[in-house]
Amino acid sequence: MASLAIIGGGVSGLAAGIYAQLSGIDSEIFESHTIVGGQCTAWKRKGFHIDNCVHWMIGTKQETETYQVWKDVGVLGEGKKILRHDYFLKVNIDGITAHVWRDLDKMRAELLAIAPEDEKEIKKLIRAIKHFQAIKLPSLKPKEQMSLTDNLKLVLSMLRAIPVAARFGKMSIEDYAKCFKNPMLKALIANYLPKHYYVLATFYMYAMFSLGNADLPLGGSDMITNRMRDRYLALGGKISCRKKAIKLTVDGTHVTQINFEDGTVNEPENIICATDPDVTFKLLGQDYMDDFFRKCYSDKKSYPIFSEINIYFAVDISTDFLPTMEIFNCEPYEIAGKTYSKICMNNYADQPKFAPEGKGLIQILIDQYEDDYDYWDNLYNTNREAYKQAKSDLADEIKIRLEKHYPELQNILSVVEIVTPKSFNRYTGAYKGSYMGFIQTPYVKKEIHPGVLKGLDNFYLAGQWLQTPGGLPNAVITGRFAVQRLLKRNDKINTFCCLKNN
Repeated sequence: MASLAIIGGGVSGLAAGIYAQLSGIDSEIFESHTIVGGQCTAWKRKGFHIDNCVHWMIGTKQETETYQVWKDVGVLGEGKKILRHDYFLKVNIDGITAHVWRDLDKMRAELLAIAPEDEKEIKKLIRAIKHFQAIKLPSLKPKEQMSLTDNLKLVLSMLRAIPVAARFGKMSIEDYAKCFKNPMLKALIANYLPKHYYVLATFYMYAMFSLGNADLPLGGSDMITNRMRDRYLALGGKISCRKKAIKLTVDGTHVTQINFEDGTVNEPENIICATDPDVTFKLLGQDYMDDFFRKCYSDKKSYPIFSEINIYFAVDISTDFLPTMEIFNCEPYEIAGKTYSKICMNNYADQPKFAPEGKGLIQILIDQYEDDYDYWDNLYNTNREAYKQAKSDLADEIKIRLEKHYPELQNILSVVEIVTPKSFNRYTGAYKGSYMGFIQTPYVKKEIHPGVLKGLDNFYLAGQWLQTPGGLPNAVITGRFAVQRLLKRNDKINTFCCLKNN
């Protein structure tokens, strides 16, 4: 029996397993699904490759700590190709287009040509993005293990960003968009991330892209998951799929047993729970939920969640002529009584194995929130046929608007797959379909969960929900941190990653 049991085989669970094995800890991952990967997932449908996770990934710049972590777990490194685009996003409002260019001087010139009336705010925007290039995501040590010197170096490295954070830290994306007069610039700011996010998230996202630190690994989600899985198994780790944990037994200060749906029991020395916290506290019991998560779940204004509808269309020709990613306005359409007037299209033309030869695959992304999840959940549970029909009807509406915006797509589009917030919940246990963590709003101070729960001496947490706003980098980093905390608590931190060749 492994001395460390890891519940959940997503990115954080796989990372924890890899770092455990590298540190000489015998581990086993227990995954409820038939495959590992969690939210970082892909599958085949009608001859097409459906990637339902990664569009860009923080940590693709070699000089960063996060790159080192991705390299440790086998995702990045020598010979592993990264896709680098000239622009992050194209926005099209009534035929007028603007881009988020990697070249920020080019972006500034384009925006000034479109909206000279917003010159002052445009220059502030570009300056804020450049200053936010100094932001670093600490990835090698958890906060409590960083020394005074570590913290001082981190602060000094980010000095340029501090005035920007102080000035805009209390503004949401929706609030910041109102600073611009031109509707195109408002759309450029407000139409990608959910409007509730604090605007610093937009600065950070564009800063990392322009810096070369938010690009896309060739192969997408499958590549990430498969490389991590193979790395873990090569280090001697064990993976058990179709092993759904249903209860954790606690005796005093120790979690002594993992009880599985199939009737089996595991009694490891230590446990890392790398699941959605909603799942974690169903296993442990609500009495173990700490103030961090109680606050997040109860204060929905300060800690909202979001999900998506993803619709995948097959295209009977190559889609090389389409933008990489574009948001455009369109005739209004409705979902559950809400009106939408934009479409976000992601084009997979640069992923050659996602579509058969000579064909293309595009994805439509539509933001959804907690009340939207409730709609899809209720429909699924009460009338399965109505649920399927609602998905089909929505895809038909989107198809009409795609063909109008891209006349070249007339009569060559067909639906391949439709994913709703309920789908995220069904297949990964995601709380109300949220594929990331709680939205980081300007109303609250940014907090990081300590990764342990009071009163439990052999139990550790990993996963994107520990560090807002979540996502792949926080998932992989917290997997590493969980192992470091385990070793530190057992006075073995000096063995971290030392016993096997990294």
